[in-house]
Amino acid sequence: MFNTAIETVPPRTDGGAVNVFVETPKGSRHKYDVDDSGLFRIALELPEGVTFPFSFGFVPNTLAEDGDALDIMLVTAGSVPAGALIESRLIGVLKMENDEDGTMARNDRVVAIANMSRIFGAVETLSDMRDGFAWDVEEFFDTYNRMIERPFRIVGRGESDEAMAMLDKAEERRRAN
Repeated sequence: MFNTAIETVPPRTDGGAVNVFVETPKGSRHKYDVDDSGLFRIALELPEGVTFPFSFGFVPNTLAEDGDALDIMLVTAGSVPAGALIESRLIGVLKMENDEDGTMARNDRVVAIANMSRIFGAVETLSDMRDGFAWDVEEFFDTYNRMIERPFRIVGRGESDEAMAMLDKAEERRRAN
């Protein structure tokens, strides 16, 4: 983890909300990563006409199986700025694999809803989202991976209970390190 104030943010609030730190805002053509110093760096530019369909970030002070913080796709009605910390709830997971050094490895995306969202306020699980939502996002990831010439495969989908179990394990992994 990098050396910034985000290191002091717990994965969950006292009220049980999940803290999501936004790296790449919805609508951006650029993928941002936070480096070890806490600065945002442009990691990738998407082709003309392609933007991130939702904000992407992570849950602070977690450690996923891939060695990074738990990845989150944050659903909001509009864009929020990079660097925003958003109280959220996990609604599901999009299960995916992509090439990591010649081997296909899981690179799931946990889906969260911003708690302040009025439009998505009633959504509790991935299956509550509009018809075609998960397929649309999977198509984005397929396009994104083809663009960077990385083998990619959809493995499945999971609901909020699987997403919460992933968060629990990522918190445990972080505490153990």
